[in-house]
Amino acid sequence: MPTVGEVLRMERERQGRTLKEISDALNIKRQYLAALEEDRYDDIPGVVFVKGFIRNYGNCLGMDGGALVDTYKASLTGRTPQPEVRAAVPVRRGKDKKRTKHKEGKKKSRNGKWPEITIIAGVILFLLLIVWIMI
Repeated sequence: MPTVGEVLRMERERQGRTLKEISDALNIKRQYLAALEEDRYDDIPGVVFVKGFIRNYGNCLGMDGGALVDTYKASLTGRTPQPEVRAAVPVRRGKDKKRTKHKEGKKKSRNGKWPEITIIAGVILFLLLIVWIMI
């Protein structure tokens, strides 16, 4: 039984389309599509992306993308999949957290005074307007 990647590659070749054409149509890197066709799923950043790429690639070729994803999931039994999401931002440690909390505290307290000052200034201007109109 052919793998998901082999099915996708065979259908693409049967239609006479290139990886570049599919890549441009789906806005997915050619390297990721090539990895799908060669069943190198670990080259794609996360299982969620693999499933989405398979579904979109299959649908683009006129196939049932959902069925291809189900076949992919069935092929995962016995394999340890990659985590769903990879961290893109480094985690701050120790002193950085203290500094961040300190800065946030200052911003909150400074921002907390502006609404009060604005309200007081508005009331004073309103009272001055009333006095000016009365005179």
